[in-house]
Amino acid sequence: MKGYSDVLIYTPGPVNVPPRVLEAGARPMIHHRSDEFSATLIDLLAKLRWFFKTEALPLLIHTSGRGAMEGTILNLFSRGDKIISVCNGKFGEMFAEIGTAHGLNVVKICEDWSKDLSMEELEAAIIGSPDAKAITLCHGDTSTARLIDIPSVVAVAKKHGLLTLVDCVSTAGAIPIDFDSWGADVVVAASQKGLMSPTGLSVAFLSEAAWRYTDTSTMGKYYIDFKDIKAYLEASKPETPGSTPVSLVRSLNEALSMMKEEGREEVFARHAKLAGAIRAGLTAMGMTLFPVECMVRSDALTTFAPPDGVSPGVLKNALKDRFGIMIAGGLGHFTNTTLRAAHMGYFYSRDALLFVAALETVLDRVLSRKATGKGIAACMDLLSS
Repeated sequence: MKGYSDVLIYTPGPVNVPPRVLEAGARPMIHHRSDEFSATLIDLLAKLRWFFKTEALPLLIHTSGRGAMEGTILNLFSRGDKIISVCNGKFGEMFAEIGTAHGLNVVKICEDWSKDLSMEELEAAIIGSPDAKAITLCHGDTSTARLIDIPSVVAVAKKHGLLTLVDCVSTAGAIPIDFDSWGADVVVAASQKGLMSPTGLSVAFLSEAAWRYTDTSTMGKYYIDFKDIKAYLEASKPETPGSTPVSLVRSLNEALSMMKEEGREEVFARHAKLAGAIRAGLTAMGMTLFPVECMVRSDALTTFAPPDGVSPGVLKNALKDRFGIMIAGGLGHFTNTTLRAAHMGYFYSRDALLFVAALETVLDRVLSRKATGKGIAACMDLLSS
């Protein structure tokens, strides 16, 4: 019987939004050129610098994450420039697709989604493309739930004088991103995942080297012009170009206030513990974590495969119908074989327990077996440690 008026979203974006954040976005509208809004914007910029551990200016962009990714390509490069793209997931491939769409010469590497990025493969690609200007990659691709060690990539890139451009859309808010100490040249994030806000706002951080590239770029740009955005944000009364989505700015500012109250390191520790508990539960009930061979898994979500003979789609639909919980299917090569469950942002122990218990109940029913409780027991054991 369906008895849910709403659905809990355990997908890798958008995520459930805290009531405080929803209320902040629902406040009466103010003008985006007012002193009141500028004060909110100043507060948000300071919190973003704190959360991403950087002195760099956060560029607020009125788009979802892929708009900021495209803006990075448009603002740093010219047609015919060569970049190397790490493509071991859907969103690693997206950076490559954006580059190709705008006339860049894109060298794709690590195209097997089941494999980790090898630093040896990366260095070989750089040596084979001495005219390349940058490396693009996804920090935590939501198609595979794999995490890439960005400082290691940066070290290889700097050795050869290349920029490093990183999509952190799914990891921002769930996993430490220390922009200044990383040494990356561009980091892109967005509001609707670990930053637990509504969709529609993204942020980019640029190194000094990346800003120098904006001086030589000949791409056409208008809506997402990094120099224009920077000029507005650095004005005596900070604003953004165009009609600012005031409600989204207020929402993200409130979300970061909640994170500051919890504590930056505490936010990341919570995500790590929840990820471990959910994976313990999934493994105990007979699921297989994907990819099977993975050096580091993202604490933002988990990709997994059901036991042999169990359809991922049947499990996904039953979970929504019986318990009002929505998870995501697989992507790309693994559309029909995997499922993806997020545990990022507004997600706590009760959410992990609810998810594992509901999924195990559904699985037991599909397999026509008596309730084992192994999954929920494993999850509880880690949460209580």
